[in-house]
Amino acid sequence: MLLDRLSFRARLTLAWTVSFGLLLGFADAGIYLATRAWAYRDVDVQARTLAETELASASDVGGDLHIHDVPPTWQPGIGLAGKLSQMYDASGRVLHQSDGLGTARLVAPDVVAAAVGGARPVVSVRVQGAPLRVAVISSTHAGDRFALAVGVHVGWLDTQLRRLAWLLAGIWIAGLLATAAIGYLLASRALAPVERITRRAAAIARGDFDARLDPPHGNDEIARMTGLLNEMLARLHSSLEANRRFAAEASHELRSPLTAMAGEVDVTLMRPRSAEEYRAALGVVREGLAEMTQLAESLILLVRAQERHVEVDVHEVPLLPVLDAAARKVAHLAVPRRITLGLHAFPELVAYGDPRLLARVFDNLLANAVIYNRDGGRVSITGRTEDAAGDEWQPGFAVVEVADTGIGIDPGEVERVFERFYRADRSRSRRTGGAGLGLSICREVATLSGGSVRVSRTSPEGTVFEVRLPGARRGTRVHDGPVVPSILTAAPR
Repeated sequence: MLLDRLSFRARLTLAWTVSFGLLLGFADAGIYLATRAWAYRDVDVQARTLAETELASASDVGGDLHIHDVPPTWQPGIGLAGKLSQMYDASGRVLHQSDGLGTARLVAPDVVAAAVGGARPVVSVRVQGAPLRVAVISSTHAGDRFALAVGVHVGWLDTQLRRLAWLLAGIWIAGLLATAAIGYLLASRALAPVERITRRAAAIARGDFDARLDPPHGNDEIARMTGLLNEMLARLHSSLEANRRFAAEASHELRSPLTAMAGEVDVTLMRPRSAEEYRAALGVVREGLAEMTQLAESLILLVRAQERHVEVDVHEVPLLPVLDAAARKVAHLAVPRRITLGLHAFPELVAYGDPRLLARVFDNLLANAVIYNRDGGRVSITGRTEDAAGDEWQPGFAVVEVADTGIGIDPGEVERVFERFYRADRSRSRRTGGAGLGLSICREVATLSGGSVRVSRTSPEGTVFEVRLPGARRGTRVHDGPVVPSILTAAPR
């Protein structure tokens, strides 16, 4: 369509011009019609007045009916309105008339009949090419009904109405042109900030991600839009930088096991070796591959959770078996360092979520609590329920707290521990195989499940992580004591 090829400024100007043109056109039409109606009403009053005056003097001479014509000395242009008169009997036959009528009739017989019947019609006619407004009234003379028609020339009025129509049309055209010009200027001025935003956005699209839009003064719609765009650009820039860091850190994490495996292979191939030596080398390579596989799986889970592409199969998940399984997985880290894992007043809680994803949350939290704990320390697990806020029905929350006796977290790093690849103690994480993704996965999975993970307390005596998940309490039992006691009792003294 033609409109689709126009610029937004042109479409805006066109819409404004058309709207104003219609409004002005309706106003002009209203002015013309009202003026015409008022003028003809005045003419009708004049015609009726002349007809009543003519009727009053129709029998003032000798008692015979007659009409009073315009004096022969009347000259056009001296300010008198011309009139024509015609008198009819009850059958419509012309009795008397003005000299200028000749054989013409002012009104048709049916109009005369209506006047004789008691009506007082006023009609528009043309006599000898001249427009007239004719008032017809009736009366009685010597017992006979008759009608009198008096016509007033309205040619002057039609001329004035035509002039008014041309004047209003000229005003409409001039107003339309002025409106189009003013509308274009106003549209250009209103869209100037948008054009600046477009140019700056084009620069940003070409790679200048540090650029920001210049907000105009004031607090209008453009200023608010610019503020929101700047906020969006800041978030996009942060996301882009985070993705860059993510790519760099991921490549670094993947490069380390690859470099170790390549070095092991190179050393092994430097000279012939025995079967046991080859087996040991393959074992090193196998450990590196396992580390890379675990890292790749964690990266995939983290990215998919952040993009909300993880399929969540929601079930009612008892948390005690999940915690028991997580404790068994970290037992090989806890036993050599004499770290105990125990429940304290833990009720029988259930969470609503995907069992696989919830298992990853508690696997990572318990592993983190063991890795950053002191030798001979402990990990305490407590639980409770919370009611949902609000008046509408909603499930409550199952709250699990995992407390360790480590060295705590610096207050400035409480939120950073949830960043990808962040490690408070890189040497310890490297020895235990951590990649700094565990807490990031915990938070993303908990958010995906409708819950949250946070550091509720931290001090030099330890840290408490709080997990809130949609859930409830099932049963009245409360559990205390070590988790997986058969493993922990084997810890060296």
